[in-house]
Amino acid sequence: MAHDSTERLIIGIDAGGSKTKACLALAKPLTIAERSTSDPSLDWTQSIRVIGTGESGPGNPRSVGFDAVYVNLLDAIAKAFQGAGLEQSKAQAICVSMAGVGQADQRIPVAQWVEQANLADRIRVSEDVTPIRWAALWETRHLNHSSLHQASSHSGGKRLWNNSVTLISGTGSIVSATKDTPQESTSQAHPLLEVPLISMRVGGWGYLLGDEGSGFAIGLAALKEICRAHDAGDEFSPMHLAVLKELDCQDAIDLIPRIYTQPIPRAKIASLYQTVVQFASSDLIAGKLIEYASLDLAELIVSGASRIGLRSGQFGLAFSGGTLSGKSPLVPTILRHLERMQMSPLLSHQVSDPVIGAVVMASVLDEASGTRVE
Repeated sequence: MAHDSTERLIIGIDAGGSKTKACLALAKPLTIAERSTSDPSLDWTQSIRVIGTGESGPGNPRSVGFDAVYVNLLDAIAKAFQGAGLEQSKAQAICVSMAGVGQADQRIPVAQWVEQANLADRIRVSEDVTPIRWAALWETRHLNHSSLHQASSHSGGKRLWNNSVTLISGTGSIVSATKDTPQESTSQAHPLLEVPLISMRVGGWGYLLGDEGSGFAIGLAALKEICRAHDAGDEFSPMHLAVLKELDCQDAIDLIPRIYTQPIPRAKIASLYQTVVQFASSDLIAGKLIEYASLDLAELIVSGASRIGLRSGQFGLAFSGGTLSGKSPLVPTILRHLERMQMSPLLSHQVSDPVIGAVVMASVLDEASGTRVE
């Protein structure tokens, strides 16, 4: 594929609990004029062109181990180059966002491996929640919805997502809240230039200590309902029977050898969320499971927003993750709970492709960046 000589080859990686996605793109460096303005009329999204994507297996080292994650990461990158019709080569910059590495010292080995694999000149490794804010900033520039345009214009576009809450709910759940620092609250810098932000993380404790409202939590709650119905002598509902069928179980007692295996089938339990959703409008228990999960997620959002000092109507809310995609019933229910809790966002956005956030994060690395673990 032919490209402008000024364009840099960059890679974004979204490594999650169920899959790893790589995105190959070409990025133009910002001009001096662009760096000095955040003029919303400038279509800065044209500075990055996605040319190929690839997917592979799970990317959470806490679930499948680092060795398996690295194999899947390389496979996804190779498929992205294939999709672009290019021979694989070293990129100018790469950003790897990865689930299961919540602390900076857990990301250092990942950065070292990326460097040893000679994947790019400049390397950035982050946990999986940070790129969602960048993806929301990117995607909202492409939308024409009038209320979105008004909200973005009112808040300066970039500032809306500097002052924001990000919620991920898939196999697990986590919230990240960010806020402008006082010296940056009036910044007019270009949206693709980073500024210091105050950040706060809430949740992300894993399936034993937390992950409230996640796919795993909903799936586990459905399994507990089957056990409760069995012990009470209740007749199984269509939802109960559908969940058992998904696990190839004939009766509740079959759950014990199916669930108590090594490793615990976390991804399979989390996938039961889809079965619960199918019955949410017709089954009272399924509806309650969705309601309770939505409340748990709303409480995480309120905790993050409150602790960092965000107020109702003054922040953006970005959703991402398998349980929040498409026409998820969780999203409107979460927004209803937030309104009741007096913590409604100015704008909410369901991120359609989180990996674009990693691409943008790679694009802002300059020549002096080197390897960056955050």
